[in-house]
Amino acid sequence: MDEKTTFSKPEAQFKGSCVCGRMTYECSEIPNSVSACHCTLCRKLSGGPYQAFADVKSSSVTYYDNTEQLRYEGLPRDDIGGISFLRLSKIAERAFCADCHTPLAFRYKPLYDDTGIAMGSIDESSLHSKEMKDALKLQSHIFAGEKACWVDVEKDGIPIHKGFSETFEGTLEAASGIVTCRSGAANNMNNLIIALSYSVAASSPL
Repeated sequence: MDEKTTFSKPEAQFKGSCVCGRMTYECSEIPNSVSACHCTLCRKLSGGPYQAFADVKSSSVTYYDNTEQLRYEGLPRDDIGGISFLRLSKIAERAFCADCHTPLAFRYKPLYDDTGIAMGSIDESSLHSKEMKDALKLQSHIFAGEKACWVDVEKDGIPIHKGFSETFEGTLEAASGIVTCRSGAANNMNNLIIALSYSVAASSPL
């Protein structure tokens, strides 16, 4: 008799949910980076002084629509069920619960394999190990050139970038095939988005 091979789903490292409970998710990966974004868009959309994201591989996140009983392995490519997208540029998109509008995630279209989990949606009750709790501590501040005047980023003792970190900006440029001038100021985000919009819009299905 042939032996059947069974594949078990990786154990969740952390879980999260929206305010109304329609959307829940679990992630099987420890984040590879955690940053606080101080750009104007993140501040206004989150209603806070910054929005924090934990970056993971898209394939490590499973989303559950508890109203329509749907499951998504990674974010879907467009609005469906309990997930809706906000696209304020042609290279980036933000996922929200379609009902209560809780921010769930962020991703760049040229980097579909990576997802930034909106950290306000993480359920702290799912963090069972010190390793996981430590992994979710902020590692850097980005777009500090646009930060709110009442926020002090110096006291954290972690790297501060006026725009993207140079490493990530290089990765985004390489993925999109566009080379931009790094201004070293917050405006480099706007320059990058404008430049990338022309190339990504032609090739992306979104």
